[in-house]
Amino acid sequence: MYARGYTDLDILKWKVGFCNYGEYKDRVIVPSFDHLGNLNFFIARSYADDWAKYKNPQVSKDIIFNDLNIDWDDDILLVEGVFDAMKCKNAIPLLGSTLREKSKLFQKICDRQPDVYISLDEDAKDKELRIAKKLREYNISVKTFSITPFADIGEMPKEEVEKRKQNADFVSDLDYLKYKLNF
Repeated sequence: MYARGYTDLDILKWKVGFCNYGEYKDRVIVPSFDHLGNLNFFIARSYADDWAKYKNPQVSKDIIFNDLNIDWDDDILLVEGVFDAMKCKNAIPLLGSTLREKSKLFQKICDRQPDVYISLDEDAKDKELRIAKKLREYNISVKTFSITPFADIGEMPKEEVEKRKQNADFVSDLDYLKYKLNF
């Protein structure tokens, strides 16, 4: 983790642990807590040469990862994974690259109305724009920024994430149309 720029403070803040035996042997564990502080999910990522990079619990992923730590009165950043979120201020990992309209996260965003930034991996640009388009239908202000030349936000220095966020562009319906038409 240190090689990718994570600090001891990140490890403590996100309550990162590991297992050296049992079902989750050789995995980094990152827990998630709901708004009341109850454990609602965790990710278990291999740090060894396991064919399955992630081995997560067999429970619903319709959660707001670490809702306990989200400042809903500030802007939020939606990213794909937990290790991406660890590089950002007030970020929520989607645990993938989609956001369903009926999900708890989508509903809470619509209820609380924060400004939203979205930055997914470049191979998920279409999904990023679809999420932005759907949020805009609910009058949510949405901005995006590119992560190129990095593979994901988790590879970026924290300062670079903030710099790109400050220079992010608003998403319009025209952006989605241009992308779909490959302009």
